[in-house]
Amino acid sequence: MPEETEKPKIKLEFDPKNPDYELIETEEQVKNAVRELKKREVLAVDCEATELDPYSTKLVLVQVGTPKKAYIFNFQKVDISPLKPLLEDPKRLKIVQNGKFDYQMLKVNAKITIENIFDTMLAERILTTGFKRENSLEAIALKHLDIQLDKSIWKTFGKIATLTRKQLNYAALDVLVLFPLFKIQFKNLQKEKLTRIAQLEFRCLPVVAEMELRGSKIDVERWRQNLKELKEKRDLAAARIQEELRPLYTNTQVDLFGNHVDVVNLNSPIQILGAFRKVGLDLPSTGEAILRRTNHPLAKMLLEYRSHEKLISAFGENLIAKIHPKTGRIHPDYRQIGADTGRFACSNPNLQQIPTDSAFRSCFVPAEGYKFVVADYSQIELRIMAELSEDPAFMKAYKEDKDLHRLTASQMYNIPFEQVGKKMRFNAKSINFGLMYGRGANSLATQLGISPDEAKLLLNKYFQTYGKVKRWLDKVGREAVRQGYSTTLGGRKRWYQRPDPADPSYERQLSHFERQGKNTPIQGSSADMIKYALVYIYDKIREKGYDACPVHTVHDEILVEVRSKQAEEVRDLVEKEMIRAAKVLLKKVPVKVDAKVSDVWEH
Repeated sequence: MPEETEKPKIKLEFDPKNPDYELIETEEQVKNAVRELKKREVLAVDCEATELDPYSTKLVLVQVGTPKKAYIFNFQKVDISPLKPLLEDPKRLKIVQNGKFDYQMLKVNAKITIENIFDTMLAERILTTGFKRENSLEAIALKHLDIQLDKSIWKTFGKIATLTRKQLNYAALDVLVLFPLFKIQFKNLQKEKLTRIAQLEFRCLPVVAEMELRGSKIDVERWRQNLKELKEKRDLAAARIQEELRPLYTNTQVDLFGNHVDVVNLNSPIQILGAFRKVGLDLPSTGEAILRRTNHPLAKMLLEYRSHEKLISAFGENLIAKIHPKTGRIHPDYRQIGADTGRFACSNPNLQQIPTDSAFRSCFVPAEGYKFVVADYSQIELRIMAELSEDPAFMKAYKEDKDLHRLTASQMYNIPFEQVGKKMRFNAKSINFGLMYGRGANSLATQLGISPDEAKLLLNKYFQTYGKVKRWLDKVGREAVRQGYSTTLGGRKRWYQRPDPADPSYERQLSHFERQGKNTPIQGSSADMIKYALVYIYDKIREKGYDACPVHTVHDEILVEVRSKQAEEVRDLVEKEMIRAAKVLLKKVPVKVDAKVSDVWEH
């Protein structure tokens, strides 16, 4: 991002060392404050609480600011319901920092839902995507305003019986700094032509906040049964490996019960490499890529063991321990711009990493009297690549609703469409998706278990078939390096910091940027699309008055919990709105959405 967009000069309307505020602790003060706030078309909003969890916290203060003065409502002493019409007014702009937190705090503790939001944290993330920069209020206030905020003070709320001057100054500054930050960021968003993508993120914020508040219900008994079966599979795989290796070791032992003691610790790479040498395999490491290329039963068994072990450690008791004691549901943390492409990220716990074919997905269930609507875009990233490259073969396949992977395989292997087998289709699918991540012949060879030369031949055949795809990928990769950023169909930008030519890793870094330059327009456009879909679905549900809410999203998939008797109508609504969202970005390629009503989360 050009440096001149980062530090425009702006005159502050408040004194950072002695901010003007009024502590509101009586009904009369509430009336007077609301009367003054009604005169403003733009307000800044913030909350101070004892914890981050809206269901367990004690809300201490609610601050509503104007450019010169902060009104600090003592939530423990006054009823703030008179603020409800102001904060829910869709025509009045509310500036927030990490607005998801304030939205949830006010929704749960005061039954207020903030409307029409400008989030300075999201705005900063949009303006610096691709750079490793902080977007906390402390960081951006220092960066843009040269104001040092002491954010450690928030930890003192709830620990001190009487509010201190230091706490009140801190609370006041939290809203007062938002006005100059808003002016700077809005100007920068306009300059970089990012107002449209910012508006999308701001509209998506309440949907994300509601997704987290609603959370997900888990069938704990089924979860533990799956876990038990998975452990049995892992132990069986481990036993087979030990049995295979035991004849190769002379000092085998038995325990007190006559059971054989393991000859190798399967979680020790050093011991595993030693075992492989005993069967004539001198491997450089036990990494997954190496094992996949190794054509030996022992490598396959180890991969099977590790896949089970990985699932157990990721989704064992750890995940169900996150079930909230008050709600009985899991409430993960969704980061709207979790990746530089604009994709969501999920943590605490990460529900996005649960495999599509995992039995653990079937443990996610709706509440009694409810159903799930499970919907996803069909091959959306490939459709986006077709739109961007305008490759005639790609576009023809989608317009005729053909299976692109099967079609690709038939052309690559010179066989009729109907004769394409599973293995051939898988290989074609790997290439179709791999190209979007800048994958070369070596990487493809590893995934398919073939030689690099064979992979090179497949790629050459592929690019003969889809010539415009290759030309487009090469072009956008070079453009990303040349101009220093990539763009999505929604107008999102991802910047690249050009490396120093004197850096020994200069060429490697440039190659990395080229790969990102190929991937970002595709994956980023998909991220834009799913956010439009979430916004449209959420708005339409509210407009129609359905008892439904999105509860989860994974890249191209949306999960909605809905009252059983409304499930079919909401399924139709979700499908329609997802297609509507896609048409915002895709003008030449048709879109397909698979949506169904289900009693569990299933793909």
